[in-house]
Amino acid sequence: MKAKATYLWLALMLCLAQGASAGFVQGKPSLEYQVKAAFLFNFTRFIRWPATAYTSPDAPFVIGISGSDPFGTYLDDLVNDEEIDGHRIVVRRYAEGQDIGGCQLLFINWNDEAKEKAVLAQASRQNILTVGDANNFIRAGGMLHFYKEENKVKMEIKLAAVKAAQLDISSKLLQVAKVK
Repeated sequence: MKAKATYLWLALMLCLAQGASAGFVQGKPSLEYQVKAAFLFNFTRFIRWPATAYTSPDAPFVIGISGSDPFGTYLDDLVNDEEIDGHRIVVRRYAEGQDIGGCQLLFINWNDEAKEKAVLAQASRQNILTVGDANNFIRAGGMLHFYKEENKVKMEIKLAAVKAAQLDISSKLLQVAKVK
């Protein structure tokens, strides 16, 4: 599994160097969302969650998607048979108003600011890393924002929000992000 994570990280960096394009090709998400999926998976290697983030010692590590799913099955395939700190990684999709308890990493993708803010408010009371790519995501209370610059996927992190959720973020991740 460590070799797969190393390979994915190297592939991610190669994708970033080449840039990411929009659109779907043969049922796969765009290269942009393949890169973002790889980031989501690799965040599990560079961020530590407290034991209180899990509903039980054998609970899975949940990567959640709230709102529309731009990844299709790509993210599911990426994390298949993977685990972090003894927790099997799974992907769950959350409908509007659904309880996100038991989720550790949540990609929020609503085209409605009120729905986005409602999910962020619910997540703010838990040990959940919130990730999104809406322009106002950090201002709305999100922790990690994907954005494109020169056709490359980049990220910014609101460090105070990450720390408030009791998440421990690696300096290696902070080095490749814009910290707010």
